[in-house]
Amino acid sequence: MAKTPKVKGPEAVGFKEIFGVTALSTNNGFAAIFMSTMFMTFMTDYAGLGKLGATLATVLLLAARIIDAVDDPIQGFIMDRGKIGRHGKYKPFFMISIIMTAIGVFFLYLMPSGITGSAAVVTVWVIFFYLVYDIGASFYNQNLLFRTMTNDPGERSKLLIGPRVWVMIIGMMGSAMAAIAVTIQASTGSYKTAYMILAMVAMVVSSIISVVGWFMVKEKHVVEQDPDDKVKFSDFFALMRTNKPMMLNFFKCIATGFIWTFLFAAPVYYVKYGYCADLTTGEVNMAYFGTLSMVVSLMMLFPLLLGTVFANPLLKAFKGDFLKMHIFDLAMQGGAGLLMFILQILGLLRTSPVFFFIPMFLMAFFVGIDFVPGSNLSMEIMDYTIYKTGKDRSALTGVLEKFLEKAQNAVSTAIVGAVLIAIGYQVDSVTGNYVGDIAKMPTMLTWMVVIIGLVPAILAFVGIMIIKDYPIDPAMRKDIHQFISTHQTKKNVD
Repeated sequence: MAKTPKVKGPEAVGFKEIFGVTALSTNNGFAAIFMSTMFMTFMTDYAGLGKLGATLATVLLLAARIIDAVDDPIQGFIMDRGKIGRHGKYKPFFMISIIMTAIGVFFLYLMPSGITGSAAVVTVWVIFFYLVYDIGASFYNQNLLFRTMTNDPGERSKLLIGPRVWVMIIGMMGSAMAAIAVTIQASTGSYKTAYMILAMVAMVVSSIISVVGWFMVKEKHVVEQDPDDKVKFSDFFALMRTNKPMMLNFFKCIATGFIWTFLFAAPVYYVKYGYCADLTTGEVNMAYFGTLSMVVSLMMLFPLLLGTVFANPLLKAFKGDFLKMHIFDLAMQGGAGLLMFILQILGLLRTSPVFFFIPMFLMAFFVGIDFVPGSNLSMEIMDYTIYKTGKDRSALTGVLEKFLEKAQNAVSTAIVGAVLIAIGYQVDSVTGNYVGDIAKMPTMLTWMVVIIGLVPAILAFVGIMIIKDYPIDPAMRKDIHQFISTHQTKKNVD
């Protein structure tokens, strides 16, 4: 007897959609590489700007967080005011993102030699094209698109995995960019030209791939809006007052968003002085430090990648309840951080790098897993806003969370810097040996474990206490999806 073919549900996503959203993330992934460590190196070493390059890059990267505080709500306002066209409501902004990030990155690395002699012109050039890049990058908010592609949390999870894994792979490619630049320089005779060519090729190729992905995705659940109901800036503040799930998630993210940033803010210092240094002389075994530094780098990618792959099977074990899975993940992150701190207090952590890397791996692994339920939570809050107000304010709903992600990176780095300043941290730039007060090093190591382990553990359990009052239950979730399906636009959306 022939088997009845399995009927594909209306909310299901297939290979086309998954490949599409994965390809769409390519431009954003490569742009992030060029605008992280590569940008600072280019400005200080290869742009021909001298001291101006270091000053301009440092001030710009710090000022960008202040700009984001104003810019993100404005961009959320613009996206929510977008008209529903043949390509949907939010999808067109992803095309704008591709174009703007490509232009911004390319022209930051294509700095004409004729302007480098004028500090004023260079400053205007860099600020302008950095803003082009930053605004374009902020328009890439994949949760907005995924929310409109399907109502089903399980299917949304499928959409999350591909881009997450692909961007991590792109991040691994980033480690080879410097070597590629050296190869290009051997032919061109100029590192400035080499970086320009590298940026141009990367942006052109990644943009083409992203555009292909853009055409493969389709918004299904675009909610029809009353033409007289205009999006206003006051809507953002109204959401803060009335949207309980949004505010609970925001306060939870204030705590838990630091887990990842603290975890990788200080481990290099601990492995250097906990395992590679003679704390009676300050002498560092730089060869061993190089090996352990490589392990730290792997810990920033491999457990996250592994956790992302395991996320969907684990979600099935939780029967699709991403809130319970989210709480479980936070508990595991907190437990691993607490384990690291206890090992330090007992004097075991410094006896072997294994005792350090095991809890670090576990924390990163469950951070990787938590990307799926955490993102589903964010998308459901967008759904809830539509359900309670009848208005699509998805972009404004996600503004606070997006800003937090940017700000927390800067804060965690500043805290580590404060610890180093407090102990009078000094290193011989030639040998790499420590030349400060050796007696303060054990205290520094303990504080580093407080930052990496104890504080994330406390923050994880604070996050659990906050999010346990999340009001959306399975019955309400069903009502929300029914409401959105009933009120979605009947326009033809590609």
